Amino acid sequence: MDEEAGHSRESAPVPVTFTNLNYTVKTKSGMLKIIDSVSGHFASGKMTALMGPSGSGKSTLMDIIAGRKNSGAIEGEILFAGEKPSRSVTRHLCGYVEQFDTLIGELTVMQMLMYTAELQLPVTWSHSQREKRVNEVITALGLESCKNTVIGNVLLRGISGGQAKRVNIGLALIHRPSILFLDEPTSGLDSYMANEIVLTLTALAKDSRTVVSTIHSPTTYSFALFDDLLMLKKGSVVFEGPIRAAESHFVSANLANAPDKNMSFSLPEWLVDITSGHAAHLKGNKAVECTPEELVSAFSRSDLCAQRAHERKLLEAPPPGSALRYDSKHQAGSLRRLGVLLKYRMVTHYKSGEFLGPRIGDKVIFGLLILSLYWDIGSGTDAQSIQSTASLLYFMMALCGYGAAAFVPSLTLDRPLFYRELADGNYNASTYYMAKFVEEAVLATFTSFLFGVTVFWSCALQGSFIVFVAAYYLTTMTGICLAYAVAALSPNMDAANALLPAYVTVCMYFGGLFILFDRIPVGWEWFSYTSFLRYSWGTLMNNNFGGDANRTIAGGVRVFVGDNGTALTVNEFYGFQGDLMGSTAACLGLLSLLTLIFAACGACSLHFVKFNTR
Repeated sequence: MDEEAGHSRESAPVPVTFTNLNYTVKTKSGMLKIIDSVSGHFASGKMTALMGPSGSGKSTLMDIIAGRKNSGAIEGEILFAGEKPSRSVTRHLCGYVEQFDTLIGELTVMQMLMYTAELQLPVTWSHSQREKRVNEVITALGLESCKNTVIGNVLLRGISGGQAKRVNIGLALIHRPSILFLDEPTSGLDSYMANEIVLTLTALAKDSRTVVSTIHSPTTYSFALFDDLLMLKKGSVVFEGPIRAAESHFVSANLANAPDKNMSFSLPEWLVDITSGHAAHLKGNKAVECTPEELVSAFSRSDLCAQRAHERKLLEAPPPGSALRYDSKHQAGSLRRLGVLLKYRMVTHYKSGEFLGPRIGDKVIFGLLILSLYWDIGSGTDAQSIQSTASLLYFMMALCGYGAAAFVPSLTLDRPLFYRELADGNYNASTYYMAKFVEEAVLATFTSFLFGVTVFWSCALQGSFIVFVAAYYLTTMTGICLAYAVAALSPNMDAANALLPAYVTVCMYFGGLFILFDRIPVGWEWFSYTSFLRYSWGTLMNNNFGGDANRTIAGGVRVFVGDNGTALTVNEFYGFQGDLMGSTAACLGLLSLLTLIFAACGACSLHFVKFNTR
């Protein structure tokens, strides 16, 4: 093993063979077969196009071979260089480029590739080695002119669509995969950029790499750059072989009339028309329509099918010196990957107004509003002032719950990137969640202190400033963890934005201000113990109105009357008394426990609940 342990210096040739692949999924009407007895092979050093009408199973087949399917039942045999690969070997040997670009808009091209390199390349590599590898990828993909340009997003102008697609390909090439899968790499690009992308793939294939791409409507030029073609119709093979043999196969099998090349002729369009059952409309003659069964049967009886089966058998023999050896012990651990996420994503977010605005803006606005409305309210000892102060403390905590809506997009909008990086093996769900948690926890320390400085003395609040800030900070973190749990459990942002405020509103009813704890109807008392507002408000009430230090202000003044006419203190009236609810430390501890419960729910939901069923 050399200095680049775990990764070969060049792409080792790894042909792919697959035999009798079947894939079924469960639907409401029963089991549905998506892939039906598909066999074939992808040769190393060549580009293979996967084509067929929409819904024919192109992407599904590629996902199965690339080990990306996370649902349904798979049958059949898949071999890499004649051997059955493990999940880790599949991930190591394969690079996968998704149809839609999943990039971090605030990073530059160089930073995005370095970020991926630090997550994927062995820990034995030095920084200079990683940088060298990234520069090799940049050169190979022709990205030198934009390497220091931000990628951009809807709010930030950045690189072009073609350059973004190249960056996406670059992410898959960082670890030098021997097999490269691409899902519709030319989708959304003009013909010039589409041709440039396919030309780039041609160069990658020449490096002994197996390149496989689904492609929907290629230009005639880009289609001619591919070596082989695998066509599907309703999950079955209707053609597999060299592209140059496709036309003669369909014509000789009487599946279509010979195309009129005196007119504007496009071979890929002609082939898709055949598999769609509209082969003759280009000629203006009566349509020659073929059923899927006829298309499949014609190929299975052809000499080409027998020839391809023979070639597949030859490739199934493992070559000397297996290419499937992979030493994973040099891969970065969870702690190192956490550091990489914080280094590139947290630091970048802290420079982004789009990220900071929703997290700081509401604290400033509500802080100034409270300052102007409740100036010196805490110094009053009359019933009205005390009640206003208690209400103020309650709603300051409630704002942390409603303000948590600002954290929902952090997970929901990031979901495509998260799923892609998870499938790439860049990190696990727990590492990702911890990075998000730390990112928000550090910033919340600053925003909580800022809010405390704004309102504590201006409103003449009593007790410890440190306890006030701690309660606000913990409630903010509770809201963040609650938002993450809701976002992880919700299929989209609309659902999360509906569920989160609904839950916070319910918690408000059981927080002790609108209905006193001892007045909550039988059967509902239990829910008050799950309301985070009970403990966050209890902390502030005990801090402000309880203890000897506050008795000169309001704590010992009996301004409320109980059911039997007995005068009550503020905290006695609201139910903050006894060893549990009358203790600031106990309330803070229970609030911390709820925060941990919400955090665990969010982390587990990220791990087990998936909305990217493939």
